[in-house]
Amino acid sequence: MSNQTRLTLQFRKQYPDFSLDIDCNLKEKVTAFLGASGSGKTTLLNCICGTLKPDHGKILFNDRILLSTDQKINIPPDKRKIGYVFQEGHLFPHINVEGNIKYGHSKIKRKHKENDIEIIDILEIGDLLNRFPNQLSGGQRQRVAIARALAMEPSLLLMDEPLASLDSGLKNRIIPYLYHIKERFEIPILYVTHMISEAMALADEAYILSDGVITTFGPPHELLNSPSALPIANMAGVENIITLPIGKSDKSKSITELIIGNQTLKIPFIDNDIGESVPIGIRAEDIIISLEPNLPISARNSLKGCIEKIENYGDMCLLTISVEEFHLSVKITHSAREQLNLQINSDVFCVIKANAINLLWHDSLYLSESVPTDHLPEQ
Repeated sequence: MSNQTRLTLQFRKQYPDFSLDIDCNLKEKVTAFLGASGSGKTTLLNCICGTLKPDHGKILFNDRILLSTDQKINIPPDKRKIGYVFQEGHLFPHINVEGNIKYGHSKIKRKHKENDIEIIDILEIGDLLNRFPNQLSGGQRQRVAIARALAMEPSLLLMDEPLASLDSGLKNRIIPYLYHIKERFEIPILYVTHMISEAMALADEAYILSDGVITTFGPPHELLNSPSALPIANMAGVENIITLPIGKSDKSKSITELIIGNQTLKIPFIDNDIGESVPIGIRAEDIIISLEPNLPISARNSLKGCIEKIENYGDMCLLTISVEEFHLSVKITHSAREQLNLQINSDVFCVIKANAINLLWHDSLYLSESVPTDHLPEQ
């Protein structure tokens, strides 16, 4: 939220086989709730917007009571002045883009009618105004849905996995638009997602939601090292998520070196300051195990470590390897383990290609330097 904004959430919603128990005070401008499917993310947003009523508790936005079961207050959804962007956009199919954006104007007392022009400009949808939703790409539909929510001048904006239905290429094109919205408008945003990279790009603070309860919270890049983040990372196919400081960079060689204890990890060049921490993700199957350092192969990284745990993982073998103060998960075949005669306490080298390292922060946030335009194929 902003410095002047506070959202107090203290409520419980009970179902026969699931309960959502929330107790938190949100103050940052953009707050992300991270969680796997079924963790309660959408239920949380529906309780805040008023389409679901908690069994007991309270929801306060600044000094305004939106819900209080003790005081028997439950403000109707259309009176809460909350914008909502859904996963699928939910545009009105029989209304063109301009009509979709203007929907709801007659229901509110608008303070800044000129905002529509700026919203359309920021989201680059000016040449789409006469089109209908079935004439838009997935990315265009989502941008129109965001524009419609903003044009209603909400006091609070809820976003329910707005990029989940898009492929990775489209996600990377939409994220910069969301970042510009965050920078330009003084509207607090609650953003729910199961993608750590989206939270890294947009959120000032993040909460991890698991089975209806908050397990941890804090700045997104700090949560990457939390055990509570592992289920989300595994769901996204990234078992190893760590944050490392930049040691040095060489643009001419297209290499940046991260410091991991007394060793270094080379990644593709990024133009960040020396000493700045960078969150990275590495898939367990993208790490090669060797008994010797400096193999004559193209992989740039060879980190020395020690095997702490060996587990069967279906038709694979899952190793937990201690590298400096970190623990890396590595998947190898059972035959590879036998061939290398790997045992607990064996010293090994983790060989990692630089392009196998996912720069969670850089890949999402810094895409905002080159916002796409609608003349590109498929927006």
